Amino acid sequence: MTVYLPRETVLTLREKAASAGVTLEVYLQNLAQQDADDGPPRSATLDDILAPIREGFAESGLSEDELTNLFEEAREEVWQEQQKQKGSSE
Repeated sequence: MTVYLPRETVLTLREKAASAGVTLEVYLQNLAQQDADDGPPRSATLDDILAPIREGFAESGLSEDELTNLFEEAREEVWQEQQKQKGSSE
């Protein structure tokens, strides 16, 4: 199913989805289900939220150690960048 919405509407819905801690797709599914059921929306479970991440990891072919190293390297890069920014603002 494809639904076309104005750009402003999409941006607002993305913000609401982010505030709810879910993807836009899950947020819209919840809204549609709520309307169909005439009840409260179903909250996404942690398993729902993590499913795409788990799938991406499985498809990547990385080992757990390789993934850990990748995260550690990214975290170190962010830390280094923050230190540079702190140094230039002083």
